[in-house]
Amino acid sequence: MARGYKKRNYRSMKHFGKRIAALAVSAMTLVASFAGCTASGTTQSGSSSADSGKVQIQFWHSMSGNTQEALDTLVAGFNESQDQYEVVATNQGSYDESTGKFFNMANGDGSAHIIQIGEQNLQSMIDSGMIASVSDLIEKHSFDDSDLLEQEVNFYTVDEDMWAMPFNCSTPVVYYNKTVFDAAGVTEFPTTFEGITEAAQQVAESNSSITPVGMYAYGYALDQMVINMGGYVINNENGRADRATEVAYQDQIIQIYNWIKDLQDQGLLLNYGSDETNTISGFTQQQVGMFIASSASCRNVIDSATDFEVGVANLPVPEGTEPEGVYGGGGALCAATGLSEEVEAGVMEFFTYATSPEVQATWAVSTGYFPICNGAYDTDTLKTSYEEMPQLQVAADQLLNSNVNSITAGPLLSQLPQLRTDLQTALEAVFNGSDVESAVAQAVESTNSAIASANQGVAE
Repeated sequence: MARGYKKRNYRSMKHFGKRIAALAVSAMTLVASFAGCTASGTTQSGSSSADSGKVQIQFWHSMSGNTQEALDTLVAGFNESQDQYEVVATNQGSYDESTGKFFNMANGDGSAHIIQIGEQNLQSMIDSGMIASVSDLIEKHSFDDSDLLEQEVNFYTVDEDMWAMPFNCSTPVVYYNKTVFDAAGVTEFPTTFEGITEAAQQVAESNSSITPVGMYAYGYALDQMVINMGGYVINNENGRADRATEVAYQDQIIQIYNWIKDLQDQGLLLNYGSDETNTISGFTQQQVGMFIASSASCRNVIDSATDFEVGVANLPVPEGTEPEGVYGGGGALCAATGLSEEVEAGVMEFFTYATSPEVQATWAVSTGYFPICNGAYDTDTLKTSYEEMPQLQVAADQLLNSNVNSITAGPLLSQLPQLRTDLQTALEAVFNGSDVESAVAQAVESTNSAIASANQGVAE
């Protein structure tokens, strides 16, 4: 995927790994619970052979509830499919908690051979020097990557090296009460801010028992909306041409916040602060008619809405703006550096299995994520699921129809969690009556300060 981005030599930065990893742990404010861990700097080269004679592969993940059950099934399927390797999957908390533990253990004994990361962790993982280039592993082990979605590869590729294997993909979408909107005469859900405002007014006039729009401050959705409007979240082409030094979202975020403020000022919006759980509950209990959240919640939302039909739509844009698309968020799989040849080979065998069409189709049906390989969309498993629950296909189509460029590559930034938190804080301030421009200015100042501090510890 040739993009002509300025080449940065990440491989020469590996001796900075300990310092960057320490900074990352500090930034995540991890609790001091690692007293028994192997000392920093220990190389993870052993194969960790199981009593069964199989080569054990430690897989750290952040799945819970139904998604963990689906992951356990996937892992069991791999273990049963061959007799050479045994993947041991363990939940290590949230993405940020898991990567923090990974940095702390510095690839020592007991650390992960495979670690699932969130898209927000990519830059920190690269900076640490503790993960292998997946592109190198693909070449070394003759892995066929031709079926992977180019939109997903686009996000995890930096300077022509892919650093994580796409696995569980999601994007923000709009959920709406189709029954209520249809009754109000809105039979085709709007694609623009202005159209949604008009539709919300129609719902308010036809049904006084429901607030048309529910909204919570969700940083991931906000930066994806910037992308969809054709804007960069951070400078230097989303950190893809060179390391980002400041945010670049101001014009788009001000438009978004002004739209949200207008909805609230008209009495058309109920704000839920930063509470996703109550937002979803408010929607399924028909307190609000629509909201924006991750597509990963799709199965849960549909299953919970027993009294009405759930509609799913793409993220909106302002009138006159052509949607650029979104980046492939969610999670991906990284391989640790310093693995023995047999463990490394097992890691790639697992990657091959986990990204295969039928496995990805089954994973998608079980979780609400959507497949990261083209072949999955041709399986009977997924076709049947989409026929039964067409809402699940909307998020997939939103990504599949996205342009592939530096905008939709998405933001590459170690301080992306901070950026999202600052955006959330600013939106909550707007909810509470603050001036949009002032709230955004404070977010910009906070994030830029964090970026400057983080960049001080990174080699040029």
